[in-house]
Amino acid sequence: MYINATQAISPQDTFLKDKVPAELIEHNGIMHTILPDFKAYFKPIDLRRMSRIIKSGTTTAIECLKEAGIEKPDAIITGTGLGCLKDTETFLNKMIDNNEGMLTPTTFIQSTHNTIGGHIALTLKCNEYNVAYVHKTISFETALLDAMLLIKEGEAKNILVGGIDEMTEENYNLKKKINLWKNEPFSNLKMLADKTNGCIPGEGSTFFVVSDKKNANTYAEIRMIELIHKFEGPEFLKRRLNDCMTSAGFDFEDVDLVIYGYNGDVAGDKYYDELKNEIFPECGQAYYKHFCGEYDTAPAFALWLAAKILKTGSAPGNIFIKKPSGDIKKILIYNQDMNKNHAFMLVSSV
Repeated sequence: MYINATQAISPQDTFLKDKVPAELIEHNGIMHTILPDFKAYFKPIDLRRMSRIIKSGTTTAIECLKEAGIEKPDAIITGTGLGCLKDTETFLNKMIDNNEGMLTPTTFIQSTHNTIGGHIALTLKCNEYNVAYVHKTISFETALLDAMLLIKEGEAKNILVGGIDEMTEENYNLKKKINLWKNEPFSNLKMLADKTNGCIPGEGSTFFVVSDKKNANTYAEIRMIELIHKFEGPEFLKRRLNDCMTSAGFDFEDVDLVIYGYNGDVAGDKYYDELKNEIFPECGQAYYKHFCGEYDTAPAFALWLAAKILKTGSAPGNIFIKKPSGDIKKILIYNQDMNKNHAFMLVSSV
């Protein structure tokens, strides 16, 4: 399965950019996305009815399809951990304020997890296969896996796949009470140096057009997607990963770079250390959540990063823990959520 287009709205200057930004923007709180001018994409009357996440997701999808030169995809598949969270909060708060009476349906209609995929379909007038996956921190990988199955079965040729999540003040404050985030103040530029509990919250909208055939604009080929629910020790993980990579025609030694989902949480990052030290001690090592923060579909941004590296043949020094010794041709992306939802994506140059 080939990546023929990709776009990302993130907390960094990534939207409509050909390369990974060499200079990072520092965030000393929630890593909110840098939003484009939505007036260039939607009528003012439509903008009034659209939440930030719907505008971001639809805009990213539009530009991704434009880059691929496709008007309508054969399928739209979205992954999201929390969906349109702001609209959900608005609806629930109005329910409390109005004592469950006299509620307008708009925020409820727009609060469902499949709203983004539905809005993209309405904008494109696309009536094809449209599914939203809501599997917490493997939502995007599951969406990508569905796309791979559709292509292998010959059900679709060009598929729009995306990962979208937003961070709200209310959600931030709720999770702050259970110590999910780092104590303020914190900086994304010091993510790995800060050996404390908690991570840095982020958000993003990342889309891809994946296809059964490559073309002149192809970024990379997705060779493997593997999901493992729970870690049962280094040997178990090594055995499972070896089986998957062998099936895809690769050995551990073939990997040039591993992009880890380090998020600064000392309790959760130890699982990345085990893979790094036990299985891939010799190859290049990188991380990415200092670009986008932690959110359920952050691995979509990691795939955007890998695709850009493979297409351009270069990567900024700010992603590396350890630089690879040679050219980067094969990249393994690894993400996990406190020893749950271990996910691997293997991509290679074309």
